[in-house]
Formats: sequence, C-alpha cells, structure tokens
Amino acid sequence: MMKGVTLTANSSTKQLTATVDPLLLEGELKPASLEAYVMSSEHNSYFMLTNAIASLCEKANAAKLSQSVEEQKIVIGEVRDAAISIEIADDKMSAQLTIEAPYSGSVPSYENILALLNQQGVTRGISKKRVISLIEQASTAPSGAEFTNDVAKGLPSRDGKPSYIKPLVPNALDRILQPQDAGDDKVDMRNLGDILCVPAKTPVARRQAPSKGRIGYNVAGEALTPEAGEWKEVKLGHNTTLKPQDENTIIATVTGQPKFENGVMCVDDTFQTKGVNVGTGNINYEGAVLVNGDVTESMQVIAKGDVTINGFVESATIRAGGDIIITEGAMGKMNEEDCQLIAKGSVFVQHGQGLNITAGKNLNVRKQLAYSKVKCQGKVTIGDPEKPQGNLFASEIHCGNTLAAGTVGAISGSALIIDFSDGINQLNTRYDAILTSLKQLRENNFDHEVKLREIHSRHIPNSLLNQVEKIDSAFESEKHLLKWLEDIEAEMRQAKIDYEVNARVVANKELFHGVSVKQNKRNWRSEKDYKRSVVRLVGGKWTYEPLV
Repeated sequence: MMKGVTLTANSSTKQLTATVDPLLLEGELKPASLEAYVMSSEHNSYFMLTNAIASLCEKANAAKLSQSVEEQKIVIGEVRDAAISIEIADDKMSAQLTIEAPYSGSVPSYENILALLNQQGVTRGISKKRVISLIEQASTAPSGAEFTNDVAKGLPSRDGKPSYIKPLVPNALDRILQPQDAGDDKVDMRNLGDILCVPAKTPVARRQAPSKGRIGYNVAGEALTPEAGEWKEVKLGHNTTLKPQDENTIIATVTGQPKFENGVMCVDDTFQTKGVNVGTGNINYEGAVLVNGDVTESMQVIAKGDVTINGFVESATIRAGGDIIITEGAMGKMNEEDCQLIAKGSVFVQHGQGLNITAGKNLNVRKQLAYSKVKCQGKVTIGDPEKPQGNLFASEIHCGNTLAAGTVGAISGSALIIDFSDGINQLNTRYDAILTSLKQLRENNFDHEVKLREIHSRHIPNSLLNQVEKIDSAFESEKHLLKWLEDIEAEMRQAKIDYEVNARVVANKELFHGVSVKQNKRNWRSEKDYKRSVVRLVGGKWTYEPLV
C-alpha cells in the first residue's frame, strides 16, 4: 500500500482513477513508483496511461510543496479489449493475424475475427484451428502479450503435366514378377501369358493427353489459373509406328516382344523355339529370344534383346543385350560355375546353383542361390522383391546396391562373401578424374578473368574490338563449362554418399556365421548366428543392427 494514494475502479466507465492526498504523501511521488504500486495491486490488468501518471505526480508534488489540502485526482488506467491486426502478403497467398492480450477487456470470438478477416478481404483458406488457438493464447496470457500466426493460406495453382507414353503391354520382366493366376489362389510361375509376343499392328502403347493442371486461389478468393501441360512429341522405338488416323497410338510393325524403357516403346523381333539343344544348335539372334523349353548343357543363347526361357537351364551360356528371364531354375557344375548368365539389363531366375551371373542392373532369384559367383551393378534380391525370404549361401557376390534375402549364409558356416568394392571404386575413379579437371579449369578460369580485366581496363582500338568480343564470348562459355562441371562434381559426391547408404545386407530371417561383408579395406565377418538383421556402413565402419 502506498500512503496517500487511493485507487478506484469504475466498471461503468471502464477506467481506473488515482486520488492523491498531498498531506499524507511521504517524500516525492515518482511516476515509476506509482506505476509499480498499481501493478502490484488488484488493478494490475488495466492499461496504464503513462502521461496521466506523470501529470498526477507532478500536480501532487506541487500541492505538497505548497501545503495544499486539495486532493489530486486523475484517470491513470483504462480497460482495453484485445487489439487485432491483420496483415495480408503482397501476393495475397497468406494472411497473418496478431492478437494482443487485453487489459481487463475481452477477447473477440472466432465469429468476430472471421467477420473482421472478411472485411479485410480474406475469404478463403482460413484456418479455424489456428484462429481459435490464437484466441485461447491471448485469453490466458498477461496483458499486452502478442501472438501472431498465419491464419489463412492460398492454394498455389499447379501447372499441368505434359503428355506421356503409357505402355499397353507389360515388359516380360515385370510380368514374371507378377505371375499368372492358376486358380485356387495359386499362381503358375511358368505361365507368362499370351502377351510376351505381340502380332504386327497390335497397339503396344498410347500417348496420354496432358493434364490441365490444378486451379489455385489466393486468400482473397481470386482464382489462380494454371498453365496446361503440353503435348510432347512421340518418340518411336524400333519396330513401332503410329497407328494410321490415330497419332496417339503406337503399334508394332513386326511380330515380336514389346519392351518399354525410358519412355520409349520398342518391339524386338523375336525368335521362338521349343528348346535349345544339340538338335537345334546354338542361337545368336539380333532381336529377342523366347525359348518355350529347356536349354541343355554346353548350349549358347545370345540375343541383342531380352532372353526369356520358359524352362530350365543347365550348364549353358545365356547372353542378352536386355534382360534374362528364366522361369524355372538354372544349374551349373558345383565349384565350376559353368552356367553363365550375362545381361546388360536385369536377371531373373527361380533358383540357381553353380552359376556365373553378370547383371548390368538388378538380380532377382526367387527361391535360392548357392555355389555361385555374381557381379551385379544394382540390387541383389533373393526372394519376393516386396519381402525377400529366399536363401543365399556358399557364394561370392559383388554387389552395387542393397542385398536382401531371407536367410544369408548357412548353418554349416560355409563361406559367403558379399563385396561392395567395385561400385565405389568406379565412382572414386570418376570422381577423382572430375576433380582433376575441375581444379585445372578453375585455375584457367581465374587466370583468364584476371587477364580480361586487365584488357578491359585499357583503351581498346576499334580494330581489336571484334577479337575482344570473341574472347569475352569464349570466357563466358568457359564459365558455363565450369558451372556444369561443378554440378557434375556435386552429383558425383552425392552418388558416393548414396552408394554407401545403400551398401547393406538385409537378412529377413537369419544371418549365419561365416558371412563376410567388405568394401575395399573395410571388412566385417559374422562370428555367430544372428536373427533378423541388417549390416550397414555407419561412420565408415560396418555395423550389425537387429531388424525390428
């Protein structure tokens, strides 16, 4: 309590009045002391009128000096409702609401604020949840506290996507990963259906129309018109053409095997045979090869396209410019790996033993792989690609991406080597070459820039202006080349990081002892049996982690 000062609140006028009796004052009345007294009283939620407080103190002190008995009275505080401010972004894509907590006053309701937003031109994209949150914060906060948030957001328009080519028939490899229904909830892994080969004039792909895009809006409710997608020219692969009177449909010009890759549909002229043996001789074909039977010992099947074998392969050589698909198994002599499967694309086989596999993309063995050598630049999957449960043991695997299986290794502890060195070595070699070129180009570019500045700082005769312009143009081209090379360097650096992230072994069932995982000098060996687990590089070291 401050002697000589009385505070009176008037609910009808919503004002706080201070009355000072000069005769009762002890010492000089200072504005800071009076305001501190008010803030410590029950009236601390009023808005303080600092000028009025200063005026009251001045009058009260003067009255005391003159020994006046007249009380000094003045309004020093008032009730103020919550202050509301709305700020709309220049592009009208957002609106910001600020609420200042009231001084003994009230906070407006959601309906009041919504009406105020509408008055300010904010009609769409309003978040009721955010507005109510600000109201609740301001209702319980100390007087004068401010709370701000975006309470309305527009929806940007989305430009339409261009036209694209949609295949009407699946690739053979895609189809084998989704085998045909054989009834009774079973699938027939040998049945690839009737669309592996299509007759001439069969539609194999269609250009889909570009999309119109998504209409957007701003907080003022104005529509934002998108750019419609454009029609892209149809790129025709070999043995295909556009259907007469229909520029959007692609048809085969020969009977063959369709293949859709990188947005282009091709049809490989396909050689079909019921088997490959000493009676048929070896096959070397410019297109695709479809074998509806077995490939027997020592035979060769070579094709520039895909090779699909609806049968078994025994100690033979299969070489494809595309994918190799073997719907049954493949087997070579144990420890000789005399059954060779070499593909620039991916390799699929039901099960394998004694194989020597080279795959430019991925390898998928559906059931089991043993006593084999593999060089694969992509993923190695033993089992169903969605959740591999197959078995892998007693093999040497050189892998360029994740290896996943159900069981990795064997209970006998037979050696299984999984090596991720080749891919990172290739990346390092390419990265070092790019860094060397980049360093040299940076030095040259710096020297050229210094010399050009020197040239331009001098008087250039008219007879030499044309040559200087050519030098300037060459320098700009060099800068573009430098930027391009810097982008390539960044991509390669990221590729090295991604490679190490993907270099891992996943065992969905068990990982047995005797499994070695390596990348150059970084080695890991399982000394015991593990349940479901993953082996990955963490901080440059191989680390075992249980799969949860």
